[in-house]
Amino acid sequence: MARILAIDDDDAILRLIRKMLEMKNHEVTTLLNIKEITIEEINRYNLILLDVMMPGEDGFKICEKIRPLIDIPIIFMTAKSDENSIIKGLSIGGDDYIVKPFSIHEVNARIEAHLRRESRPKRGSKSVFIDGDILFDLEAKKVIIQGDEVSFTKTQYRICELLALHKGKIFSKDDIYESVYSIESDSQISTIVEHIRVIRKKYAQFNLVPINTVWGVGYIWE
Repeated sequence: MARILAIDDDDAILRLIRKMLEMKNHEVTTLLNIKEITIEEINRYNLILLDVMMPGEDGFKICEKIRPLIDIPIIFMTAKSDENSIIKGLSIGGDDYIVKPFSIHEVNARIEAHLRRESRPKRGSKSVFIDGDILFDLEAKKVIIQGDEVSFTKTQYRICELLALHKGKIFSKDDIYESVYSIESDSQISTIVEHIRVIRKKYAQFNLVPINTVWGVGYIWE
């Protein structure tokens, strides 16, 4: 059994997909648009079925937005059958492209093929940490928020990573200083406050407030 997410603005299509996949004992979630789910929730699925022609953000834009944040198969299901659309869908991160009207047997066969491929042992998979719309690439030392890479200094990144990887734990300014600065550093502990201020400002651009102050104690990622 796999967890499959289907996104399409057509209720009839979603009902058909749900019935078809539940007969194969898959767990299916259907959505009319991407606004109803977070990146963290998307990463709990094994495969995504994605319509292209939808109001607002179309399937191509959605794929471009979420592909850097997820590592699961994305299968486009669309009436756009021209070669340019197919090439675009595959080039921006789609794993497959099924043209409507589709055969139920074809859809099932392609889904099962991708699920089998995903179940094979993976080598060299990228180490990431995801919290809601925030993704940390722990190898590249990058932060991606809602699909956009955000620029942090090395010290700011270390502070973010420290707090995020210990979500719910309170760190004092001394704790943070000792964790992110080298023993030989001549920086002042007071610089931690300024770094936190700048970090918060960058997250605020995305209407996010992951770092909170515990007055008289320190800072916590919530």
